[in-house]
Amino acid sequence: MASFGIDGIRYFNHARAAGVSTASDLSYTFNRCNGFDAKLRSAGHARNFYWANTDCWETDIRDSDRGGDDVHYVDNVDIFWIETHGGHESNGQARMLFDAQQTAWRTYSGSWQLGENWNAEWIMAYSCDTVDRGNVAGLWNIFAGLHIYCGAWNNMYDGITTDECGEDVGDNLIHGHTVCHSWHDGVSDWWVDNHPITVCVGDSATWNNGNIQWGRSYLNRDHLWGHGNVDPDLSPSRQACILFMWTEG
Repeated sequence: MASFGIDGIRYFNHARAAGVSTASDLSYTFNRCNGFDAKLRSAGHARNFYWANTDCWETDIRDSDRGGDDVHYVDNVDIFWIETHGGHESNGQARMLFDAQQTAWRTYSGSWQLGENWNAEWIMAYSCDTVDRGNVAGLWNIFAGLHIYCGAWNNMYDGITTDECGEDVGDNLIHGHTVCHSWHDGVSDWWVDNHPITVCVGDSATWNNGNIQWGRSYLNRDHLWGHGNVDPDLSPSRQACILFMWTEG
């Protein structure tokens, strides 16, 4: 079975007071986080941590070689769910906002290196615009054994009709859907258009001299532990391509 962790940030009053952001508070953060948590625990998966608001720190995901503590948190679980305000930099790095300055107010994906000798296989970020579709390769450094990054290429909405997205993603995962499908289908909504995207790396056989073999990719093959196939980790030395799938709905 899988281990999982959650960081959920609803309030940003400290970040606003410090002048680092004008971000408004969210409304349904913990509906989504709690739904994801309940579904995975109902199937026997182990919650390693669930941090909220100012207990969430950017060091949770920053690589330990860069002064972070991912070895005890994000890189010490199989699947990690985070909700906060997001965005991306001109170089393709994802960024996410925290409401506590535990060395920094924001995390930047250039400081992540996930799956390196540890557990992290899947990251799910319910945050706006954390992937630049024009520069997806800007995320390549995060894949040190990580299988799939699930994020957004535009807005992810916080509203009464999206309050069940975490529950829906979790339900898909424990009923045998691929991680990729679980994300795209689970965050889709009948009222607003969310913008999910999934990113993974592939080896030379997946690349096949530019002829992508989608059937070999994590996006088509990976499931949550205990609910289907999970492909082996792919070390950075074997990575030959970066693949992504995006939807709107």
